[in-house]
Amino acid sequence: MELKQLINLATRHILHTVPESIYLNTGKDFTKPISIRGIVNERCNYKCRYCDFWRLEHYRDEISIEQWQEALLSLKKFIGPYSIQFAGGEPFLKKGFVDLLGFCHTNGIDWGVITNGSFLDSETVKKIAQARPLYVEISADSDNPEINDYVRGRLGALEKIEKGIALLCQERERLSLKFPIRIKPTVHKYNFKHLPELVRWTREVGATTIDFSPVRLFNDQVKTELWIKEQADLETLETVISTLISMKHAGAPIETSDAKIYSLADHFRENLVFHGVSPCRVGLRDYHINPNGEVFMCWFYPTIGNVKESSARDLWYGEKAAQIRAQNIACQKFGSTDCANSCLSHRTLSQKIELGSILFRMARAGGR
Repeated sequence: MELKQLINLATRHILHTVPESIYLNTGKDFTKPISIRGIVNERCNYKCRYCDFWRLEHYRDEISIEQWQEALLSLKKFIGPYSIQFAGGEPFLKKGFVDLLGFCHTNGIDWGVITNGSFLDSETVKKIAQARPLYVEISADSDNPEINDYVRGRLGALEKIEKGIALLCQERERLSLKFPIRIKPTVHKYNFKHLPELVRWTREVGATTIDFSPVRLFNDQVKTELWIKEQADLETLETVISTLISMKHAGAPIETSDAKIYSLADHFRENLVFHGVSPCRVGLRDYHINPNGEVFMCWFYPTIGNVKESSARDLWYGEKAAQIRAQNIACQKFGSTDCANSCLSHRTLSQKIELGSILFRMARAGGR
């Protein structure tokens, strides 16, 4: 990642604290979204044991690539330069998605993507690199194919990831780019004992960093099969946590904050966890677009409208958004297993600075 990109990201977040403070103290709303996510589809070609997308009987309708383009430009007109994370489902399943990434680059919109890695063939990787990603995140749960492929619900999943990372590294080097390739494991009963090995694997395959998040109680299968709950396992988890902290402080490419790593044990004990911005601020920061164009700030609350019907500005300052924003601020769920380690949680300023320094150090080391 380039230093200029890190500085721009940090500046946007710092400047956002002023209107945020004004809203909290006066109720006057000058906030603008700072955390943007595009969920392009719910469809996926994997059957991860902790995920519900593939269990759905019906998928939401999907807006077209042209409608995505209009929505992204509307956001830029409203808030200026920004970055968006694309996700799914598996986003590369959507026809035209790679072209949307190129559109972002052409129009000065920074983007990152999280993928299961199954579509990272030579042609797709070239288009990804040409679109200049801010980062590429790949979900992988273990360096052991037996564990990874079982949990991910697809034989050969780890092999595809390794081949995809190799192609990304080659294309990144060919174009003299420095975007990070981030490994995103979900921590659960099957892999927690082997996390240090996964860190070593991250380096071996050429990825830049690894960022851990624990499984959450999405469904009954998580509770019965994937949750770490035996006392002996929890004690082993404490040992693993200490090992990860030691590895990180010794220079291992772990970008998860110390506080979040330490919180893993409390998470699985179902205690309250506070390792980032507290209390919750998603109502002042988050703008997430669903596959059908509906926009939400938090998945526990109704949507605030649809990009097919309103501009980003009108959605953000609309009556529905104002009502939900006030409810978000008063919400008491923060710290629970539903929220504390979700993808809606926000790092503190010091944690963001630490993350930036890790990514910059890795970039100077050649992207690895």
